[in-house]
Amino acid sequence: MPPAAPTADPHLSTRAHQQPGPDGGAARAAQVPPQTESVVVTRLIATAAAKSPREAEQLARAAGLPHLLTSPETTRAPSAHTYRLWGAVLAHTGCRDAGLLAAEGYRPGLLDVFDYLMSSAPTVGEGLTREAAHIHLISSNSLLTIEESGDEVTIGYGVRRGDDELRWVVAEFAMAVLTAQLRHATGRELGPVRLEFAHRAPRRQAPYRESFGAARLEFGADADALTLHRRDLERPLDTADPALAAIMLRAAAATPPPQAPAATTATAPAMTDAAPVPGLRELIATQLPYGRPSLAEAARRLAISPRTLQRRLGDFGTTWRAELDTVRREQWLRHEEAGSAQRAARLGFAESRSLRRAMSRWDADAREGRAAGDGGGTEETGTGRRAGRAQEAGTA
Repeated sequence: MPPAAPTADPHLSTRAHQQPGPDGGAARAAQVPPQTESVVVTRLIATAAAKSPREAEQLARAAGLPHLLTSPETTRAPSAHTYRLWGAVLAHTGCRDAGLLAAEGYRPGLLDVFDYLMSSAPTVGEGLTREAAHIHLISSNSLLTIEESGDEVTIGYGVRRGDDELRWVVAEFAMAVLTAQLRHATGRELGPVRLEFAHRAPRRQAPYRESFGAARLEFGADADALTLHRRDLERPLDTADPALAAIMLRAAAATPPPQAPAATTATAPAMTDAAPVPGLRELIATQLPYGRPSLAEAARRLAISPRTLQRRLGDFGTTWRAELDTVRREQWLRHEEAGSAQRAARLGFAESRSLRRAMSRWDADAREGRAAGDGGGTEETGTGRRAGRAQEAGTA
């Protein structure tokens, strides 16, 4: 059988870069290229917004991805072109809720391994943890965080680098798809309690009711996030499948995320080392003992707008939540002699239990960082822990 012809589109690339092994050959694991999306995501956006294959092809061409509809599912599209595609969709449809409309085209299984990581898990909490650890499979430009506080759990969505004018439509699309995943895996019993979006409120909110049900909607928030009841984490999934889950975890582990920039590796940097925004980490550190700092307050004290702060963090390949976690980890190392309750208060946690869970995650991060430095691979269980639930007080 002759080899497959290479992808003709110069902007679409194979899914992963083979990393050279110690002997000069290709390593078994292949990393996803940074700031790219799986073609299954961009294809969903184009086809869901179009009334015909011809229209979908026109949208793809407008985004500079003429071979989007025919490329193998193992290809990746640059995130910059994905944003161009969203711009073309908005111009073509004239719909302010284009992200929600595109999400209506989602069907279970369409996102390949990423979908089955969720649906095959035993519980909602485990499914979310696996998705947070492996979101690079569908977007290496995206970040998914899970944070518990009191009787709520918040799933935050962010991007490493994006278009300020189009981030809102991407966030709405991501939250709507995540909601659809949860409903499918739980037999449509589960719905969000609250949706938070960083952009301004639209004139019409009826489309949001159709996508998110009775969830409370909040606009102008510090970040984009979806909130569930904490008890929902233990809810068993109707689609749980241990055998399939083992296969999906092996498949996901075979394609690790891009290597993190030096400033965001598992070994915590010094507070003044390679900070994305000068003075930000110091500001966060001074605010922690008084409760969890907010992005809006930090921006005000730095004399910049919240949007500018988010953009600068994205340009550096990080997010507000990641910076908050970095400072907490640094402060945790500095105050090891303090008691559990005292350390939790100093780090802005509402309770000692939240701190203990965060400490477990930081320990896992450090072990993985040392293993990577020794040339070792990432274990599946460690990968899950790395993006495990950050137990933090309040909503980012």
